[in-house]
Amino acid sequence: MTSIPARGVLFGAAGLAVLAMAWHIVAVTVYQRPNGSPGPVPPPLPVLVRAATGLGDGAYEEGVAATAGAALIGYGVAVVIALGLGILVMMAPPLGPFASQLGVVAACAPAAAIAPIVVLLSPSGSRAVSVVLAMLAVLFPLVVGVLLGLRSAAPAQLDLVHAYGGTAWTAIRKVRVISAIPALLAALKLAAPAAFLGAMTGEFFTVGVDEGAGRLLISQQYVGDYTGMWAIALLATVVSALGYGAIALLGRVLAPWTTHTGGTR
Repeated sequence: MTSIPARGVLFGAAGLAVLAMAWHIVAVTVYQRPNGSPGPVPPPLPVLVRAATGLGDGAYEEGVAATAGAALIGYGVAVVIALGLGILVMMAPPLGPFASQLGVVAACAPAAAIAPIVVLLSPSGSRAVSVVLAMLAVLFPLVVGVLLGLRSAAPAQLDLVHAYGGTAWTAIRKVRVISAIPALLAALKLAAPAAFLGAMTGEFFTVGVDEGAGRLLISQQYVGDYTGMWAIALLATVVSALGYGAIALLGRVLAPWTTHTGGTR
């Protein structure tokens, strides 16, 4: 079945309700100012209204879309790199440690150190830093997911391919890729929100770029608009969740058998 269980939807809605209630209580008790105006943590209702208004008049829509576009490019580049490394490792197993270390380096590379270098190497107005940080944010989970998935093929199936004269490339196409789908889909889901966060972080370093969720957040911070800041953060969270959900839905449609293995749940 590809439908989402009703119980899961109810639990998710209940969790969001509890989170919103806790948010409201903290906002009106701990952070509300003596004159009754909202403090650094405004209640959820004004934040929701601001987010809806910003989307309605286009003030936030273009910025969020620009960040999502950069995240999608970085995400796609990371997927290509991870798949290429995985196939290369299957063809030449001694390269396995190199691929793993490359993923670790990408995960450990500090954004504050990488971003200025990318800015210097790219022209003014370029979104290269957002794309690069989005790629680095997702490369490690994708490399790990691809390698684990390709290595999960049953030895008996691989032996059968080789017994009929198949090469390592034949084994990859006929056996390993199919076995890797559950792990790959799980990695793709986890990487989707990280890509948007990486792209948004990159916008804190861009030069000559006025659009983007990160730039909107900076502008709201300069004027002390706490409600606007939280509205942008909320929209970023929603977009990240939508990315996660889209990959999960795609997995249910294209590979429904993986829902029975726990690979995409």
